[in-house]
Amino acid sequence: MGDRREFDATLVTCQSWLLSTNIDCDESLFSQKLWMALDRTRYMQSAKTFIMVDRPFWKDKVPDAARDVMSMTVTDRLTCGTYLFDLGDDKPGVVCLSYSWMSDALKMLPLPVEQRVQLALDTLQKIYPKVDIKRHIIRDPITVSWEGDPNFLGAFKGSLPGHYRYNRRMYCHFMQRDLRAEQRGIFIAGDDVAWIPGWVEGAVHTSLNAVWGIINHLGGETIKSNPGPGDRFDELVPPALPDE
Repeated sequence: MGDRREFDATLVTCQSWLLSTNIDCDESLFSQKLWMALDRTRYMQSAKTFIMVDRPFWKDKVPDAARDVMSMTVTDRLTCGTYLFDLGDDKPGVVCLSYSWMSDALKMLPLPVEQRVQLALDTLQKIYPKVDIKRHIIRDPITVSWEGDPNFLGAFKGSLPGHYRYNRRMYCHFMQRDLRAEQRGIFIAGDDVAWIPGWVEGAVHTSLNAVWGIINHLGGETIKSNPGPGDRFDELVPPALPDE
């Protein structure tokens, strides 16, 4: 507490809502239109529950059949998505018992990890009545609900109809030639700034944009044979809507 440092440029990669909640951020750093875009970003709820198991038992074969006793499972039941991870037949594995989103994730939010595990196991028992998952568990389970974490407030961005203008404002912010002096030098990146939300590709795209912006802000430039995103911005910029 009380430590103060000054930098010529700053790259912010946290969820944008944190800039108006957990982080004391001067309003003059962004235009009101950009603040609107940041605040209207829509984050999706999501919950995951993991268990570690003694071995990848799901590879066992059904008697008198060629198929595995269990496989990756996508269902409209409580678990929504169940995923299986292993490092070899003779090594412990991990089961993501449940990966759910939005209203399905909210069903899990108030529940402790033990109850989440039991509900997931009960659901999977109905789908795989002959598979005893519980007897393979060797470690305490782990669970996460991103919307319940004060440093996330949601798992990932999910744009709504009409959000094109907000996406464009955030995505194009790294081009700061037309910004006021006090708004230059802070750059944003992450999947919630990207055109492709919820995936690492969008985070990488916006990070590359921001790095170009920082280089340009500090007086640097890319080599002519390998132009950066800002060098080709006027050619590739997403079209603006009439009210922008």
